[in-house]
Amino acid sequence: MAKNTTKDYDAELNKTIFDIKHQRTFCMIKPDGVMRGLIGEIIRRIEKAGLKVVAMKMLTPDEDLIKKHYPTSDEKWIARLGNKSKSGLDGLSLDVKDTFGTDDDTELGQSVLSGLIEYMQSGPVVAMVVEGIQAIEMVRKLAGATLPFKAEMGTIRGDFSVDSPVVANVEGRSIHNLFHASENVKEAESEINLWFKGEIICDYSLGNDDIMYCKHY
Repeated sequence: MAKNTTKDYDAELNKTIFDIKHQRTFCMIKPDGVMRGLIGEIIRRIEKAGLKVVAMKMLTPDEDLIKKHYPTSDEKWIARLGNKSKSGLDGLSLDVKDTFGTDDDTELGQSVLSGLIEYMQSGPVVAMVVEGIQAIEMVRKLAGATLPFKAEMGTIRGDFSVDSPVVANVEGRSIHNLFHASENVKEAESEINLWFKGEIICDYSLGNDDIMYCKHY
């Protein structure tokens, strides 16, 4: 087999750089974010960071769509949900089993998932495809920690939400954390395909692309 030539390497490098600059991720303003009138503020933060929205729509998702969106058959993911809820007791003098009714990660995760499915159907959401340099990690950084009371100030969740899994679980509801963003490339591709399959995803340039992303001097 012939070795890659310098020309082949340069072409591969250019493609890699292009893919980094035009990475796409899926994100969604959840029902509480819509109901609180935060659509404009959240999109403003995404655009102000230098990312661009290339597809967007508002809808009230049905149960089938929500169950396809979340990996509801993945036992490890469900257990992680339960474990994340238990972490909300850190620093509190509360017993996990007494507070949640169980200390089993999977059982607690199933309860959290049930509330999440109900919550996500409680009103309209705004689904978006966002594009830009390492967009997946950038949007996750803008969003902040999943548990709002742990999210840093300056993030979407840190600035606009104070909800706690302890309160949410005791009240029999999902935690209200405003926003969803894909965790990795595989998840982003799957979620974009689920929510925007067959729909137009726009291709356009921002006026400041050359300054932010390119050598202009």
